[in-house]
Amino acid sequence: MATQFPETIGVPQMPEPLAEPIIDPIAVQINQSIDRLIFLLNQRRVHLLATLRDRREEMRADLVTRQEVEEELVGARTLLEGQIKHNMLHSMQQKFVAEMEAKLAELRLNAPQAQELRFLCNTQDLEEHISRLGEINQHEIPPIPPMPVIPNYSAFQQPIVAVGEHGSAPGQLDAPRGVTIEPDSGHIYVADNNNSRIQIFSQEGHHLNIFGDRHLSKPYGILIHEDNIYVTDIGHNAIFLFKLPDLTMIKQVGKRGFGSEEFYYPGQPAISPNQHLYVPDCNNHRLQILATNLVFKDTLRHKTMKGPVDVKFTNNEMFVLSRGDNLCIHVFTLSGEKSRSLLTRGIGMQVQTANSFCLDGHNNIVISDWSAHQIKVFSPEGDLLHKIGQGGHRPRMLYLPCGITIHNSKLICISSNENFGLQIFSD
Repeated sequence: MATQFPETIGVPQMPEPLAEPIIDPIAVQINQSIDRLIFLLNQRRVHLLATLRDRREEMRADLVTRQEVEEELVGARTLLEGQIKHNMLHSMQQKFVAEMEAKLAELRLNAPQAQELRFLCNTQDLEEHISRLGEINQHEIPPIPPMPVIPNYSAFQQPIVAVGEHGSAPGQLDAPRGVTIEPDSGHIYVADNNNSRIQIFSQEGHHLNIFGDRHLSKPYGILIHEDNIYVTDIGHNAIFLFKLPDLTMIKQVGKRGFGSEEFYYPGQPAISPNQHLYVPDCNNHRLQILATNLVFKDTLRHKTMKGPVDVKFTNNEMFVLSRGDNLCIHVFTLSGEKSRSLLTRGIGMQVQTANSFCLDGHNNIVISDWSAHQIKVFSPEGDLLHKIGQGGHRPRMLYLPCGITIHNSKLICISSNENFGLQIFSD
């Protein structure tokens, strides 16, 4: 069949033009908001990454610091345990060990948890560091000052050592007065007044040596500082300087008088925190201040300082024992200003007659009550805490106690007892 064509071929028709796109302003705002949100999120992401990096560095630094602190604590505990062990105070040792353990436990408890440290180090590394804390070199740690030892006064009923019978032979005593301890050896130095000499005893009461008998007349007070031995002499009204270890006499300063470097009944000397020698000048009612080589420095007077016989120092105060008024201990600042007075003196009062005293590690006042034939312990505020010893002439009793000192947990007293002049109390 033949193909049929249209009778006319018309001009092709053009397609109708496309309509203009319709712009929705709401959609535009949404897209802009999304773009803005994406930009802010990226900025926030960058900020968080920087913060996380800084935090990571801080935690690394904290770990190093914590490790150093733990090393210091363990080292300090090791040193402290060694020092306390030699003092034989087991209860105090256990207390300090427990405190160190508590500090280490608290430090570990407050450390960041393991999950917070997973990007810093694994817990195995941390435990290895902790396990190596005991390997610290102790020579790199500064020494820890020894803790003050407070004697157990309530246990001091009878002396554990009583030696020094009345007489003039070596080891015998006649009216002993002052006493002091040589720190390195622990030897006891006694001013043997009527025998005009210094005698040395061991901590067990064994007689060791005699010196000064060619120079001294009536030795009263005695003090050892570094390698110097200072002895006051109420017979010569002077102070002598001897040297350790050979015990040779180096210098004598003083005569009876009222001027500088003159004394009238010098008492028990002491070294101040600024390394000056303070000498009570009893009948001149003053303290004379000398350099350690016995060169005169100054004089200290106060209206309440009547008849000073003994002086002791803490880090910031000076205690002066005066026997010329009813208040027997006066406390001064290191600059010489009167602070307060302690302990009433007289029959029926806190102290009858006192010639010597010392301070323990808590600044309790341990005083030898001469007329009461007792040793009494008072708090720094003047409250009576203990009474030690029984007066009498029988063995191991006290009679006219004078010089007194504390060494570690021992209380050492000099008494005019005709049986025993040197008595050592300990728990």
